[in-house]
Amino acid sequence: MRLNQNLTILALGAVLSTPVSAADPIPHRQLELLPQTLFSGVVSENDVGLLFAQMRAALLAAAEGREEPPPSAELKRRLESIEVELKARGLVAGMLLSHIAESTLREAVRELNSPSAVK
Repeated sequence: MRLNQNLTILALGAVLSTPVSAADPIPHRQLELLPQTLFSGVVSENDVGLLFAQMRAALLAAAEGREEPPPSAELKRRLESIEVELKARGLVAGMLLSHIAESTLREAVRELNSPSAVK
C-alpha cells in the first residue's frame, strides 16, 4: 500500500516537472516552481546511501536464497519523516493547483460572458 502511495507521489512529481508550453496563453508561473518546492531539501545524500545499502542487502540475500532483511531503524525513520513532509507539501501543491484551475476557469467564464463574446 505504501509503495503505491510513494509511486503516486513520484508520478505526480514527474508530471508536475514537465515544462509548460511557452505558447500557453494562461500564466502558469506558479507551476514552474512546484517540483522544486515539493522535493527540495526532503531527501538527503545520506538518505540515498541508506536506500542503496538496503537494496544491496536485499540483492545479496536474494543471491544467497535468503529472505530480504528488514530495513534499518534509521531508514524506517527517514522514510516516515520523508512521507510526512511530502504529504504536507503535496497538500500545498494540491491547493496551488486548485487555485490555478479555479482562476483559469473563472477567466474563461468571464470571457464567455463578456458583452464582446455574446453576439
